[in-house]
Amino acid sequence: MLSALFLRNNYLSVGASGALFGLLGSMLSELLMNWTIYSNKATAIITLLFIIALNLAIGILPHVDNFAHIGGFATGFLLGFVLLARPQFSWMESHELPHTNQPPKYKAYKYILWVVALVLLLVGFVISLVMLFKGKNG
Repeated sequence: MLSALFLRNNYLSVGASGALFGLLGSMLSELLMNWTIYSNKATAIITLLFIIALNLAIGILPHVDNFAHIGGFATGFLLGFVLLARPQFSWMESHELPHTNQPPKYKAYKYILWVVALVLLLVGFVISLVMLFKGKNG
């Protein structure tokens, strides 16, 4: 949709690169949500950000639709907060640890991020569709 909004007079491109950027965005949101699980946090974030920056830099080349890349990344990033499963270790804890009062599964900030991501995703899609169908130029 971002390509259709910003490249009104040009030919739109089709391909899997927007979807691949969506996967990169979901990987970044998963990394942020499950930050405590990673043992080498700096390596994980630097590697992922390097791959994202390199791919966006390739988008500067002519005949590459960077709007599709950015739209795919933003959508994947927000959908990652909404849809990705959060790992729970309750099965292991219930078999190996004595029964105690279990802390809540998710912290409050995870619920807040989930709601904010869902609202941003829905608002972005509605605004983009309205602009697209009214023929507005992004």
